[in-house]
Amino acid sequence: MYNPFKPGKEEGGPSTASGERYDPSVWAAAIKTSLRQKFGGVQFGAKPKFALVEAVGKKVIVKINDVGPLRPGRIIDLNERTMRHFDPSLQLGVISDVRVMPLSGDSWIPGPVG
Repeated sequence: MYNPFKPGKEEGGPSTASGERYDPSVWAAAIKTSLRQKFGGVQFGAKPKFALVEAVGKKVIVKINDVGPLRPGRIIDLNERTMRHFDPSLQLGVISDVRVMPLSGDSWIPGPVG
């Protein structure tokens, strides 16, 4: 899980790579910088892309609206709402065995699947 808020700068949230404000209450994630092209070239000012994230027997469609920084060995950082879908108590902080598949098009509705 990631939270880009800096102390004293929480009002409105910082901008993401897409130019949107970071919002911990939406279904969103940041993708590893080296995977940007695979996910449609996430870049500043560009329309967010979408991905299907699968872990712990659950699936969710997320809006990929940001890029790293990410810690080594991780492929995606989930915002708070998305992480709570997989880990309601937020005790894990990191989930292993995560599958992330890019989705083509821009008509996806973020949220749980099935």
